[in-house]
Amino acid sequence: RAGPPALTAPPLQVGGTERPQGSLTTHVLNTATGLPAARLALRLAQLQEPGAQWRELAQRWTDEDGRCLPLLPPGQAKAGTYKLHFETAAYWESLGYSSFYPFVEVVFTITDPTQKLHVPLLISPYSYTTYRGS
Repeated sequence: RAGPPALTAPPLQVGGTERPQGSLTTHVLNTATGLPAARLALRLAQLQEPGAQWRELAQRWTDEDGRCLPLLPPGQAKAGTYKLHFETAAYWESLGYSSFYPFVEVVFTITDPTQKLHVPLLISPYSYTTYRGS
């Protein structure tokens, strides 16, 4: 007697909107509402050695989907230490809330500049979480 037919995964569907592919991207999610954090200012900087000075590389605002254009386009990344600075207090104030964290800084190291990196940020007025995304 034969068993049930084997399950096969459906073909992968690509979403309707194309996003530019960059070597470093981010997005921000408001976990208090479960919605994207739109109109949040952020900056990217790279640590310069010697002297441990930060050099700003990009400034962005998140769009209605909580995303922005790539912070480092393909071919622009270099191995090193980087910092994403998110202006969370101004974002929360624009929604009528106060925030325990006036800003969030995520410091990370790029070891392989050929890899695409995605650094999401999940925020609420009293907490934040980040991780290395795909």
